[in-house]
Amino acid sequence: MECNRESIEKIKELYSHYLKNPSISTDSRSIKKGDIFFALKGDNFDGNNFVFQAIEQGASLVVCDNKQIEKGDKILLCENSLTMLQNLATYHRKQLKTTIIGISGTNGKTTTKELIQVVLSKKFKTLATKGNLNNHIGVPLTLLSIPCDTEIAIVEMGANHVGEIGFLCDIAMPDLAILTNIGTAHIEGFGSRENIIKTKKELFDFVKNNSCEKSHIFVNFDDEALKDETFSKKTTYSLNTKADISAKACCENGYAQILYKDNLIASNLVGVYNAYNILAALTIGLHFGVELEQIKKAIEQYTPSNNRSQILKTNNNTLILDCYNANPSSCTSSIESFANMEANHKMVFMGAMKELGDVSIQEHKRVFDLLQSKGFERIVLIGEEYRSVLEEGKVEWYANSEEFKENLIENKIEEATILIKGSRSTKMEVLKDVL
Repeated sequence: MECNRESIEKIKELYSHYLKNPSISTDSRSIKKGDIFFALKGDNFDGNNFVFQAIEQGASLVVCDNKQIEKGDKILLCENSLTMLQNLATYHRKQLKTTIIGISGTNGKTTTKELIQVVLSKKFKTLATKGNLNNHIGVPLTLLSIPCDTEIAIVEMGANHVGEIGFLCDIAMPDLAILTNIGTAHIEGFGSRENIIKTKKELFDFVKNNSCEKSHIFVNFDDEALKDETFSKKTTYSLNTKADISAKACCENGYAQILYKDNLIASNLVGVYNAYNILAALTIGLHFGVELEQIKKAIEQYTPSNNRSQILKTNNNTLILDCYNANPSSCTSSIESFANMEANHKMVFMGAMKELGDVSIQEHKRVFDLLQSKGFERIVLIGEEYRSVLEEGKVEWYANSEEFKENLIENKIEEATILIKGSRSTKMEVLKDVL
C-alpha cells in the first residue's frame, strides 16, 4: 500500500514507538496506559477533539491530523490519521513472518474464521480478527494486534462497495485466501451482483497475482460464482459433488454435522447451512497438516457466541439466535433449516434486511412468501422494509424490535421453539431477554 503523503521516515518513527507500546486505540473512552491513540474522524465524531483527554488517560502517543493542535512529545501530527493507521499496519505486516489467511464472503465468514482458528490452534500459534473488525479500520487494527511470534493469522475482510476487498488486500497482503460464498448482501453499495462477484474475487486475485511459495486459494466448489476459479495452487471443497475435499452434510437435533471419509464431525452450530463453514475449516486444517482427529475435536468443542447460530434454552422457550447478519441467502438458509427441524410450536421473528437497494422489495417479498409457505405457528416481521410486502395472512408486523419486545412483555410466550433472525442493525437480540 502506498504511503499517501506520509513519509516513510515518519512511519518508521511511529513503528519504533509501536514496538515499545504495541497497543492501539481509536476510542478515547477506553484508553489504557501506554496505548497509541489514533484520532480518527467519522460522520458524527472527530477524534481530534479528544487528543488531550487521551493523553491524560495514559496514552503514550496520539496520532492526529488537526493542524491547529500544537506538536508535543506525545503528539504526532500527520496529513491523515486513518491513512497513517493503515500504513503503519502494512509496515508491520511486512516485518512479520506470519502466514496470513484472508477470508471474505457473503455468509459465514465470521463463523468460518473462528472455526479455522480453533482448528489451526491445535498445531500453530494463531490469531484471528476479533468480532467483525473487517473494514478499512478493523483490518489495520487486526494486523497491529498480531505479535511477532504468531505463526498464522486469519484476517476477515468485509465490503459494501466496489474495490474495497482489493484495498484491504493491499493493507493485509494475504498469502492464502478463502471465499465462503457470494450472495447479494450490500447490493445497494455495489450496484449489481456482477460488481459483488468482482469485488469479492479481488481476494483471490491478490493471492494469484502475488504468487509465492505459500500462495493458495480454497474454493467452494458448490458456489456457481466460484467453482470455475483457476489457479495452480488451489483446493476445492464440496458437499454435493466430487472435489479435492468432499463431505456430506447432515443435521442432528438442529445442529450441523458433516460426514468426511466415514468420520462424523459434529458441532454446536445450529442449522445445516453451517456444514459449509465446518467443511471449510476442515479443508484448511488438512492443508496445514493438522491431524483429522484434532480437527474433529476442535470443531466439536467450539461454541458460538455473539448471537450467531446459537441454541439458547431459557426457562420458557428454546431460542435459535441468528442476530448477526441478514441477507437474502442467509435468511433463506435459516428458514429452510428451521422448517426441517423437529420441534413443537415453531415461530419465526424476522428482522428486515438492509442495503439491498432496488431489489429490496423483491427480496423481502421472497422471504415473506417462503415464511408463509412453511406453516409456522407464528410469524413476526420487523422493520419498515417488510411493511410494503405484507399481505393478508398469519403474519404480524412491528416497526422495530423494541416495539415488539414491549408486546412480548405483556403477552408471554412459553414452550415454543423460536427462530430469531436479523442483522445487528435491527437489534433482534433484545427479544431474548423476555423470552
